[in-house]
Amino acid sequence: MNSRERFLTALTGGKPDRAPLAHVAAMTTVELQQSTGCFMPAVHLDAEQQARLMAANHDTLGFDAVSFIINFFGEPAALGAEMDWGAPDRLPTFKSNPWRTPEDAVIPEDLFDRQPLKTCLETIRTAKQRYGDRMAVLGKIMGPFSMLQAMHGVENVLMELLDSPSQIAAFLDVCVEALVRHANAQFEAGADAVSIGEGGAGARMLSPAAYETCLLPVHRRMIARIQGPTILHICGDVRSRLHLLAQTGMTCFNFDWAVSPAEMTAAAAGRYTVMGNINTTDLLCAGPAELARQVEENLAAGVHIISPGCATSPRCPNANLRALADAIARH
Repeated sequence: MNSRERFLTALTGGKPDRAPLAHVAAMTTVELQQSTGCFMPAVHLDAEQQARLMAANHDTLGFDAVSFIINFFGEPAALGAEMDWGAPDRLPTFKSNPWRTPEDAVIPEDLFDRQPLKTCLETIRTAKQRYGDRMAVLGKIMGPFSMLQAMHGVENVLMELLDSPSQIAAFLDVCVEALVRHANAQFEAGADAVSIGEGGAGARMLSPAAYETCLLPVHRRMIARIQGPTILHICGDVRSRLHLLAQTGMTCFNFDWAVSPAEMTAAAAGRYTVMGNINTTDLLCAGPAELARQVEENLAAGVHIISPGCATSPRCPNANLRALADAIARH
Protein backbone atom coordinates (compact mmCIF):
# COMPACT_ATOMS: atom_id res chain seq x y z
CA MET A 1 0.00 0.00 0.00
CA ASN A 2 1.13 3.55 -0.62
CA SER A 3 0.31 6.37 1.80
CA ARG A 4 -2.96 7.36 0.14
CA GLU A 5 -4.25 3.82 -0.03
CA ARG A 6 -3.24 3.20 3.57
CA PHE A 7 -5.05 6.27 4.86
CA LEU A 8 -8.26 5.76 2.88
CA THR A 9 -8.43 2.11 3.94
CA ALA A 10 -8.10 3.02 7.61
CA LEU A 11 -10.46 6.00 7.32
CA THR A 12 -13.33 3.75 6.32
CA GLY A 13 -12.57 1.02 8.85
CA GLY A 14 -10.57 -1.35 6.68
CA LYS A 15 -7.29 -3.07 7.54
CA PRO A 16 -4.23 -1.32 6.12
CA ASP A 17 -0.73 -2.78 6.10
CA ARG A 18 0.05 -0.51 9.07
CA ALA A 19 -1.63 2.36 10.86
CA PRO A 20 -1.42 5.59 8.85
CA LEU A 21 -0.20 8.94 10.17
CA ALA A 22 -2.25 12.02 9.34
CA HIS A 23 -3.12 15.53 10.45
CA VAL A 24 -6.29 17.53 9.91
CA ALA A 25 -5.55 20.63 11.98
CA ALA A 26 -2.89 23.17 11.02
CA MET A 27 0.60 21.69 10.97
CA THR A 28 3.77 23.18 9.59
CA THR A 29 7.07 24.08 11.20
CA VAL A 30 9.57 26.90 10.97
CA GLU A 31 12.14 24.27 9.96
CA LEU A 32 10.00 23.10 7.03
CA GLN A 33 9.45 26.67 5.91
CA GLN A 34 13.19 27.21 5.92
CA SER A 35 13.94 24.02 4.00
CA THR A 36 11.27 24.60 1.32
CA GLY A 37 11.68 28.38 1.05
CA CYS A 38 7.90 28.74 1.48
CA PHE A 39 7.03 30.94 4.45
CA MET A 40 3.92 31.99 6.33
CA PRO A 41 2.13 34.32 5.99
CA ALA A 42 2.75 34.54 2.22
CA VAL A 43 1.74 30.91 1.62
CA HIS A 44 -1.84 31.55 2.79
CA LEU A 45 -2.46 33.46 -0.45
CA ASP A 46 -0.09 31.53 -2.72
CA ALA A 47 -1.33 28.11 -3.84
CA GLU A 48 1.98 27.04 -5.36
CA GLN A 49 3.94 27.73 -2.20
CA GLN A 50 1.30 26.37 0.17
CA ALA A 51 1.13 23.08 -1.74
CA ARG A 52 4.93 22.75 -1.79
CA LEU A 53 5.23 23.53 1.93
CA MET A 54 2.51 21.11 3.00
CA ALA A 55 3.80 18.27 0.82
CA ALA A 56 6.91 18.36 3.02
CA ASN A 57 4.77 16.96 5.83
CA HIS A 58 4.76 13.75 3.80
CA ASP A 59 8.21 13.89 2.24
CA THR A 60 10.13 14.99 5.35
CA LEU A 61 7.95 14.02 8.31
CA GLY A 62 6.38 10.81 6.98
CA PHE A 63 2.69 11.74 7.16
CA ASP A 64 0.44 9.60 4.96
CA ALA A 65 -2.38 12.17 4.78
CA VAL A 66 -1.81 15.92 4.70
CA SER A 67 -4.22 18.79 5.22
CA PHE A 68 -3.07 21.20 2.53
CA ILE A 69 -4.83 24.22 4.00
CA ILE A 70 -3.10 25.85 6.97
CA ASN A 71 -5.41 28.74 7.84
CA PHE A 72 -8.37 27.71 10.01
CA PHE A 73 -10.39 30.89 9.38
CA GLY A 74 -10.85 30.75 5.62
CA GLU A 75 -14.59 31.22 5.50
CA PRO A 76 -14.67 34.21 7.91
CA ALA A 77 -11.83 35.87 6.01
CA ALA A 78 -13.73 35.50 2.74
CA LEU A 79 -16.86 36.92 4.37
CA GLY A 80 -15.27 40.09 5.66
CA ALA A 81 -13.55 39.25 8.94
CA GLU A 82 -10.37 41.25 9.42
CA MET A 83 -7.39 38.92 9.73
CA ASP A 84 -4.04 38.81 11.44
CA TRP A 85 -2.20 36.57 8.98
CA GLY A 86 0.48 35.60 11.47
CA ALA A 87 4.17 34.97 10.88
CA PRO A 88 6.48 32.00 10.23
CA ASP A 89 6.08 30.97 13.88
CA ARG A 90 2.45 32.06 14.35
CA LEU A 91 -0.78 30.82 12.77
CA PRO A 92 -3.45 33.22 11.43
CA THR A 93 -6.40 34.41 13.48
CA PHE A 94 -9.37 36.73 13.03
CA LYS A 95 -9.57 40.26 14.47
CA SER A 96 -13.16 41.34 13.84
CA ASN A 97 -16.72 39.97 13.93
CA PRO A 98 -18.58 41.39 10.92
CA TRP A 99 -22.06 39.90 11.54
CA ARG A 100 -24.21 41.94 13.92
CA THR A 101 -27.67 40.75 12.88
CA PRO A 102 -28.90 37.88 10.69
CA GLU A 103 -29.42 40.43 7.91
CA ASP A 104 -25.64 40.79 7.75
CA ALA A 105 -25.21 37.06 7.16
CA VAL A 106 -25.21 36.87 3.37
CA ILE A 107 -23.25 34.45 1.18
CA PRO A 108 -21.96 36.32 -1.89
CA GLU A 109 -22.19 34.79 -5.34
CA ASP A 110 -18.45 35.22 -5.80
CA LEU A 111 -17.55 33.37 -2.57
CA PHE A 112 -14.92 31.15 -4.22
CA ASP A 113 -13.34 34.06 -6.05
CA ARG A 114 -12.61 35.71 -2.72
CA GLN A 115 -9.42 35.23 -0.77
CA PRO A 116 -8.36 33.05 0.88
CA LEU A 117 -10.91 30.53 -0.45
CA LYS A 118 -9.70 31.00 -4.01
CA THR A 119 -6.19 30.02 -2.89
CA CYS A 120 -7.54 27.13 -0.80
CA LEU A 121 -9.19 25.53 -3.81
CA GLU A 122 -6.20 26.21 -6.06
CA THR A 123 -3.95 24.61 -3.45
CA ILE A 124 -6.03 21.45 -3.37
CA ARG A 125 -6.08 21.24 -7.18
CA THR A 126 -2.31 21.66 -7.28
CA ALA A 127 -1.76 19.12 -4.50
CA LYS A 128 -4.02 16.57 -6.15
CA GLN A 129 -2.29 16.93 -9.52
CA ARG A 130 1.27 16.80 -8.16
CA TYR A 131 1.08 14.61 -5.08
CA GLY A 132 -2.30 12.89 -5.06
CA ASP A 133 -1.04 9.59 -6.38
CA ARG A 134 1.24 9.05 -3.37
CA MET A 135 -0.39 10.80 -0.38
CA ALA A 136 -3.94 11.56 0.71
CA VAL A 137 -4.95 15.16 0.07
CA LEU A 138 -7.17 16.55 2.82
CA GLY A 139 -9.31 19.67 2.78
CA LYS A 140 -10.65 21.70 5.66
CA ILE A 141 -13.69 23.74 6.69
CA MET A 142 -14.65 25.32 9.96
CA GLY A 143 -17.41 23.89 12.09
CA PRO A 144 -20.58 26.00 11.99
CA PHE A 145 -20.49 26.95 15.67
CA SER A 146 -16.83 27.95 15.44
CA MET A 147 -17.48 29.93 12.28
CA LEU A 148 -20.33 31.79 13.96
CA GLN A 149 -18.10 32.68 16.90
CA ALA A 150 -15.65 34.23 14.47
CA MET A 151 -18.34 36.08 12.54
CA HIS A 152 -20.55 37.22 15.45
CA GLY A 153 -18.25 37.12 18.50
CA VAL A 154 -17.82 34.42 21.12
CA GLU A 155 -19.60 36.28 23.92
CA ASN A 156 -22.49 37.28 21.66
CA VAL A 157 -23.01 33.69 20.54
CA LEU A 158 -22.98 32.25 24.05
CA MET A 159 -25.33 34.92 25.43
CA GLU A 160 -27.76 34.66 22.53
CA LEU A 161 -27.93 30.89 22.84
CA LEU A 162 -29.87 31.65 26.02
CA ASP A 163 -31.54 34.94 25.12
CA SER A 164 -32.15 34.70 21.35
CA PRO A 165 -31.88 31.07 20.24
CA SER A 166 -33.86 31.73 17.06
CA GLN A 167 -31.28 34.32 15.98
CA ILE A 168 -28.44 31.85 16.60
CA ALA A 169 -30.34 29.24 14.58
CA ALA A 170 -30.70 31.70 11.70
CA PHE A 171 -26.98 32.49 11.79
CA LEU A 172 -26.08 28.79 11.90
CA ASP A 173 -28.23 28.09 8.84
CA VAL A 174 -26.13 30.56 6.84
CA CYS A 175 -22.90 29.08 8.21
CA VAL A 176 -23.99 25.60 7.19
CA GLU A 177 -24.79 26.75 3.67
CA ALA A 178 -21.40 28.41 3.20
CA LEU A 179 -19.52 25.47 4.72
CA VAL A 180 -21.32 22.81 2.68
CA ARG A 181 -20.60 24.72 -0.52
CA HIS A 182 -16.93 25.07 0.42
CA ALA A 183 -16.56 21.41 1.44
CA ASN A 184 -18.11 20.17 -1.80
CA ALA A 185 -15.97 22.56 -3.83
CA GLN A 186 -12.91 21.04 -2.17
CA PHE A 187 -14.06 17.54 -3.14
CA GLU A 188 -14.54 18.76 -6.71
CA ALA A 189 -10.99 20.14 -6.58
CA GLY A 190 -9.64 16.72 -5.61
CA ALA A 191 -9.73 16.37 -1.82
CA ASP A 192 -9.88 12.78 -0.56
CA ALA A 193 -11.59 13.83 2.68
CA VAL A 194 -12.54 17.08 4.39
CA SER A 195 -12.11 17.87 8.06
CA ILE A 196 -14.56 19.95 10.07
CA GLY A 197 -12.82 22.00 12.74
CA GLU A 198 -15.27 22.64 15.57
CA GLY A 199 -12.81 23.85 18.19
CA GLY A 200 -15.26 26.46 19.46
CA ALA A 201 -17.73 23.78 20.56
CA GLY A 202 -15.51 22.16 23.18
CA ALA A 203 -16.65 21.09 26.62
CA ARG A 204 -15.89 24.51 28.12
CA MET A 205 -18.23 26.17 25.62
CA LEU A 206 -21.22 23.82 25.45
CA SER A 207 -22.71 21.38 27.94
CA PRO A 208 -23.73 17.94 26.66
CA ALA A 209 -27.38 19.04 26.78
CA ALA A 210 -26.66 22.23 24.85
CA TYR A 211 -24.66 20.31 22.27
CA GLU A 212 -27.44 17.75 21.83
CA THR A 213 -30.16 20.39 21.52
CA CYS A 214 -28.46 23.23 19.67
CA LEU A 215 -25.59 21.86 17.64
CA LEU A 216 -25.92 18.13 17.05
CA PRO A 217 -28.88 18.62 14.64
CA VAL A 218 -26.82 21.24 12.79
CA HIS A 219 -23.84 18.90 12.48
CA ARG A 220 -26.08 16.08 11.29
CA ARG A 221 -27.78 18.24 8.68
CA MET A 222 -24.50 19.68 7.40
CA ILE A 223 -22.60 16.38 7.19
CA ALA A 224 -25.50 14.76 5.33
CA ARG A 225 -25.02 17.31 2.54
CA ILE A 226 -21.24 16.97 2.23
CA GLN A 227 -20.38 14.75 -0.70
CA GLY A 228 -17.43 12.79 0.64
CA PRO A 229 -15.75 11.47 3.80
CA THR A 230 -15.73 13.84 6.78
CA ILE A 231 -13.44 14.05 9.81
CA LEU A 232 -14.93 15.98 12.72
CA HIS A 233 -12.67 17.57 15.33
CA ILE A 234 -13.88 19.02 18.64
CA CYS A 235 -11.26 20.27 21.08
CA GLY A 236 -10.69 19.15 24.61
CA ASP A 237 -12.41 16.79 27.01
CA VAL A 238 -15.64 15.75 25.28
CA ARG A 239 -16.13 12.49 27.19
CA SER A 240 -19.54 13.65 28.40
CA ARG A 241 -20.86 13.74 24.84
CA LEU A 242 -19.07 10.78 23.26
CA HIS A 243 -22.36 8.87 23.20
CA LEU A 244 -23.79 11.50 20.83
CA LEU A 245 -21.06 11.60 18.20
CA ALA A 246 -22.27 8.66 16.11
CA GLN A 247 -25.45 10.62 15.40
CA THR A 248 -23.52 13.22 13.40
CA GLY A 249 -23.01 10.86 10.47
CA MET A 250 -19.27 11.67 10.29
CA THR A 251 -16.79 9.19 8.89
CA CYS A 252 -14.09 9.74 11.51
CA PHE A 253 -13.54 11.66 14.76
CA ASN A 254 -10.23 13.38 15.52
CA PHE A 255 -9.96 13.34 19.32
CA ASP A 256 -7.79 15.43 21.59
CA TRP A 257 -5.34 14.31 24.29
CA ALA A 258 -7.94 14.88 27.07
CA VAL A 259 -9.83 11.75 25.96
CA SER A 260 -7.95 8.50 26.40
CA PRO A 261 -7.52 6.22 23.38
CA ALA A 262 -9.28 3.34 25.18
CA GLU A 263 -12.30 5.52 26.02
CA MET A 264 -12.45 6.80 22.46
CA THR A 265 -12.37 3.44 20.72
CA ALA A 266 -14.93 2.03 23.17
CA ALA A 267 -17.29 4.93 22.46
CA ALA A 268 -16.89 4.62 18.70
CA ALA A 269 -17.61 0.90 18.83
CA GLY A 270 -17.13 0.52 15.09
CA ARG A 271 -19.75 3.13 14.18
CA TYR A 272 -17.07 5.55 12.98
CA THR A 273 -13.30 5.51 12.87
CA VAL A 274 -11.06 7.52 15.18
CA MET A 275 -7.79 9.38 14.81
CA GLY A 276 -5.65 10.91 17.52
CA ASN A 277 -4.53 11.84 20.03
CA ILE A 278 -0.88 12.88 20.36
CA ASN A 279 -0.55 15.70 22.88
CA THR A 280 0.37 18.87 20.99
CA THR A 281 2.13 20.39 24.00
CA ASP A 282 4.35 17.32 24.11
CA LEU A 283 5.01 17.65 20.39
CA LEU A 284 6.45 21.07 21.19
CA CYS A 285 8.15 20.41 24.52
CA ALA A 286 8.71 16.68 25.10
CA GLY A 287 11.04 14.27 23.34
CA PRO A 288 10.70 11.36 20.91
CA ALA A 289 10.51 8.74 23.67
CA GLU A 290 7.36 10.23 25.21
CA LEU A 291 5.79 10.69 21.79
CA ALA A 292 6.54 7.08 20.88
CA ARG A 293 4.85 5.99 24.12
CA GLN A 294 1.69 7.88 23.11
CA VAL A 295 1.75 6.30 19.65
CA GLU A 296 1.99 2.85 21.25
CA GLU A 297 -0.91 3.62 23.59
CA ASN A 298 -3.11 4.61 20.65
CA LEU A 299 -2.16 1.56 18.58
CA ALA A 300 -2.78 -0.77 21.53
CA ALA A 301 -6.26 0.73 21.98
CA GLY A 302 -7.17 0.17 18.34
CA VAL A 303 -7.06 3.78 17.14
CA HIS A 304 -7.32 3.63 13.35
CA ILE A 305 -5.15 6.65 12.43
CA ILE A 306 -2.38 8.29 14.45
CA SER A 307 -2.50 12.08 14.47
CA PRO A 308 -1.87 15.13 16.62
CA GLY A 309 -4.83 15.84 18.86
CA CYS A 310 -5.20 19.41 17.60
CA ALA A 311 -3.25 22.11 15.75
CA THR A 312 0.49 22.12 16.36
CA SER A 313 2.79 25.04 17.01
CA PRO A 314 5.04 26.03 14.09
CA ARG A 315 7.84 25.96 16.65
CA CYS A 316 7.57 22.17 16.99
CA PRO A 317 10.87 20.51 16.09
CA ASN A 318 10.78 18.36 12.97
CA ALA A 319 12.39 15.56 14.97
CA ASN A 320 9.37 15.30 17.27
CA LEU A 321 6.90 15.11 14.40
CA ARG A 322 9.08 12.61 12.54
CA ALA A 323 9.17 10.51 15.73
CA LEU A 324 5.50 9.63 15.18
CA ALA A 325 6.16 7.96 11.82
CA ASP A 326 9.21 6.21 13.24
CA ALA A 327 7.21 4.83 16.18
CA ILE A 328 4.54 3.45 13.85
CA ALA A 329 7.19 1.80 11.70
CA ARG A 330 8.78 0.14 14.73
CA HIS A 331 5.40 -1.13 15.90
